[in-house]
Amino acid sequence: MCDYQGYEFGAGTYPDSYCIDGSLHDADSDYLNEEDFPCPICRREEAIAWWAERNAFSIPGGDYDEAEHASEALECATSLVDDIRLNRGIPLPTKDNNP
Repeated sequence: MCDYQGYEFGAGTYPDSYCIDGSLHDADSDYLNEEDFPCPICRREEAIAWWAERNAFSIPGGDYDEAEHASEALECATSLVDDIRLNRGIPLPTKDNNP
């Protein structure tokens, strides 16, 4: 377990998520999540994929290109996870060191 605490469960004003064995759980609940919600610190690539999948559910209006939408969802997810990591002093991975 890392010491990550974040805002993934919607509280907004206080950290409401915490990591147990690489998965995030809701600090406001007495129960552990059944869904595997990857920790952005312990499991960067899986967290990016998790957020990209969620971002892909919102379909924009107007002209819709599925490949472009999936690419934008992945870009947003990568930015989110990397911002979380950078805000905690964790450098971005390089091609030689991709955790």
